[in-house]
Amino acid sequence: MSDTTLSSPPLDLRAAEADRARRAGEKYVPWVLLAPTTIILTLVGFYPLVYSLYISTTAYKPTQATRYQGFVGIDNYAAGIVDGQFLHALGLTALFTLASVGISLVLAIAMSMLFSQQRPGFVLLRTIILIPMLITPIAVGIVWRTMMMPDLGVLNYLLQAVSLPPLLWTGSYETALASMILVDVWQWTPFMFIIIFAGVKALPTSPFEAAAIDGAGPMRTFFSVTLPMLKPVIVIATLLRLIDAMRTFDTIHLMTRGGPNFATDVVSVYLQRVNFRFFDLGYGAALSWMTLIVILVTVLIFVKLTGFMKLVALKEDR
Repeated sequence: MSDTTLSSPPLDLRAAEADRARRAGEKYVPWVLLAPTTIILTLVGFYPLVYSLYISTTAYKPTQATRYQGFVGIDNYAAGIVDGQFLHALGLTALFTLASVGISLVLAIAMSMLFSQQRPGFVLLRTIILIPMLITPIAVGIVWRTMMMPDLGVLNYLLQAVSLPPLLWTGSYETALASMILVDVWQWTPFMFIIIFAGVKALPTSPFEAAAIDGAGPMRTFFSVTLPMLKPVIVIATLLRLIDAMRTFDTIHLMTRGGPNFATDVVSVYLQRVNFRFFDLGYGAALSWMTLIVILVTVLIFVKLTGFMKLVALKEDR
C-alpha cells in the first residue's frame, strides 16, 4: 500500500467537506441573483429621492433663464407651513381619506359577512363585485364624469325617475367632494372586501359553536367573536387602503381638476399644479416632502393606536 493511499482522508470525510463547501457557496447564490435588480432599483429609486430633497432647498424653476436661483435652505418648507392653499389641500385630503376608507371598511365587512354564506349565485356576485378595482382610474374617471353630467348623465335620470331633484354632482362646491368619495368607494371597496372576505373564510368554527351553545344571538356573536378575530385582517386592509387613499390623484384630476372653487383640491392635485403648471419645482419638492412626512406620521399613529406591531409579533409567535 502506497504512502499516498495511507495519507488520503476517508471517502465519507471528503464527501462531508465537499458538501460543506457546496453549502457555503450556496448561501451566496440568492445575493448574487438579487444583486442586479437591487442595484438598479436602488439607483432608480434612491437617486430621485435624494435629488428631490436637494432641489427642495433651492429656488429651482426650469422655465426661467436662470433655473437655479440659489440655495434657500428651509425657506420653501417655512413657506409651505403658512401656505393656506396647501393647508386647505391637507384638510381636504384628510376628510376624503377618512370618509372613503371608513365607508369602504363598513361596506367591506358587511359584504364579507353576507357573501360568507352559502347561497345560490353568490359566487358569481362575488366575481362581479371585484370588477371595479380591476378598471384603471382613468377609465373610471371618464365613465363617472359622463354619468354625473347634469343634463345627460344617467345618475340624474335615475334620480328623476324616483321623483328626486337632479344634482350638479361635480359641478357644485357642496357636492363635488362627496361625488369624489362616492367614486372612490365604488372602485376600492372591492379591494378591502377581498381581503376581509378571505379573513372571514379562514376563521375557525369552534368559537362560533361555543357562542351558539351559550345562546349568543347573531349581533352578539358578530361583535364579541367575529370582529375580535378579524382585527388583524381589518387593520391590514385599512392600513393599505389608508395609504392609497391619501395619494389619490388620477380620478380626481380627470373629473374636477381640483374644482369647483378648490372643493376637491386634494394634496396630490395641488402638488401637480405647483410642479407641472407653475413649474416651481423647488417649492413643489418641499411640499412633496412635507406631504410624505404627514403620511408617515399618520401611518405611525394608526399603527400605534391599532396595536399593529403587537398583532404581527403575536402572529409570528404562533
